[in-house]
Amino acid sequence: MEQRIKMRPLPLLIVVLLMAAVVPASAYYYCCAEWVNNYSNNPDFENSNLDCNEENAKGFYYQLGGDSSWWGSFIYGDGQALDRHWKDPSKSGSGIDYIYVDKTHFAFFSGHGYSDGSGFAFGTSQDDFKLHYNDALWGNTQMDWVTLDACSVLREDRHTNWYDAFGGLHSMTGFHTECHDVSNRGSNFVHRMVGTWTTQPIITAWFIAAKDTEPSTTYAAALAREGCWSDYVYGHGDQGTPGTSFLYSKYQC
Repeated sequence: MEQRIKMRPLPLLIVVLLMAAVVPASAYYYCCAEWVNNYSNNPDFENSNLDCNEENAKGFYYQLGGDSSWWGSFIYGDGQALDRHWKDPSKSGSGIDYIYVDKTHFAFFSGHGYSDGSGFAFGTSQDDFKLHYNDALWGNTQMDWVTLDACSVLREDRHTNWYDAFGGLHSMTGFHTECHDVSNRGSNFVHRMVGTWTTQPIITAWFIAAKDTEPSTTYAAALAREGCWSDYVYGHGDQGTPGTSFLYSKYQC
């Protein structure tokens, strides 16, 4: 018969010290991720559920969050991934990005994007099925980099729509074209940034991770402030000072 062992409560000081020990002292930078596979409630994508975004986002989150210079802040999926986590309150009254994605240094989204380049999609209407570029203002709290692993979010002919989302943000990475539902791009991306495979700037690592997981008909893309195109993630190289102009490029996989 299994017995439960009664434990004597630890003194408060010891409890505090043990809790503090959970987060290593070297973890100064924070990442987050959100993903959607179930789009059955979204009228724009109700017949287009996905399979691999959970694994893809977790690959990014746990690989980067496990690095000695980083710590995972949160990861949410399907019905817990909400557009208001990405909205700035100055752009939308429901926006609370300052306590979610913009409270981290690197944010990652894996799910559907809109073919017109206007944003990316969620599986619940709380508060909206779509994060539109007009709702975003990232980096005015803390975010330095964002990756949108979603179709057409950085279309060449529409990338200027995202300029006003740069409120301190260094760069965005995503796709010019449609992309595929794969499970390993997030982890591949991080392996190339933090030295487990190699140590590359963020945008280079994204382009090569896309090349490794997409056919040659796919084009990855990046948008960055002048001075930040060659940023490395914290703990693995230097970062630039954001300028006033923008650089954009697409990359054939």
